[in-house]
Amino acid sequence: MKTGSINIEGVKLAYRQQGRGPATIIFIHGNSSCKDAFTRQFDHFKRPPFSLFGKPNYRIIAFDLPGHGQSSNAVTPETTYTFPGYAQILNQAINRLGIKNYILAGWSLGGNIALEMAGGDLQSPNSAFKGLMIFGAPPVGPGPENVEKAFLPATLESAVGSSQATEEQLAAFVKAAYGTLDPIPDIYYQCAKRTDAIAREVMVSHWFSGIGGHRQIETVAKWQKPICVVHGIQDVFVALDYLKQAPWKNLWQNKIFELPQCGHAPFLEDPDAFNAILENFIRDEL
Repeated sequence: MKTGSINIEGVKLAYRQQGRGPATIIFIHGNSSCKDAFTRQFDHFKRPPFSLFGKPNYRIIAFDLPGHGQSSNAVTPETTYTFPGYAQILNQAINRLGIKNYILAGWSLGGNIALEMAGGDLQSPNSAFKGLMIFGAPPVGPGPENVEKAFLPATLESAVGSSQATEEQLAAFVKAAYGTLDPIPDIYYQCAKRTDAIAREVMVSHWFSGIGGHRQIETVAKWQKPICVVHGIQDVFVALDYLKQAPWKNLWQNKIFELPQCGHAPFLEDPDAFNAILENFIRDEL
């Protein structure tokens, strides 16, 4: 495993990676989080059958989004801290790092960024982009349409889009975001505090404005490539009924994978169950 960074559009984009296999899993973290949220997935893919002679045979990579973790803050926050802005930077990073044959695994904000990237792939197909896995990320926007159906009231009542959140409000947001995880490691509180505060405000206000970006409900209705959807039943942010009613073109195994003991972060709350789903998905698609 190693860490590194690349400079894209004036942003130092930090990443963590392991393995050198021909196929890659790219993890994208959620709002006010960081790449270290996927530590249980990095640990998992060090083990057989995903390692050969003690070395991982899949490439695993997770980025810190601009304004998060060890990445630098945006030079132009009004464009970078948006779904299209994040997607553009990640696409450039994927190309610069020479990543081939990959799936995206996106949590919450990261899942919506992954859907934005799929929308771009729908218009300009990329044979290296094999599919995506999303969790805590209903396909919605740009614009306010379906927001109240897709998200539960706790979402907009939280610090999700606030640049003025107090330390107490951020702490409450972290507790909600990490679901049933108890205790929540301090690093996730520190990630929330480190996040460029304006990133939350710009992301939400830009998406609600409806200016720019691909309509995600249309993306999932038209994109031919597989989408694996995982949902924690105790998620206080995302409405399961909305996920079930979305017009998925190619929903992997034709179902939403529901994890009953999990909230918004199933990859941390029940990593064994989550990783088993991810294993099966990548065996099918990579």
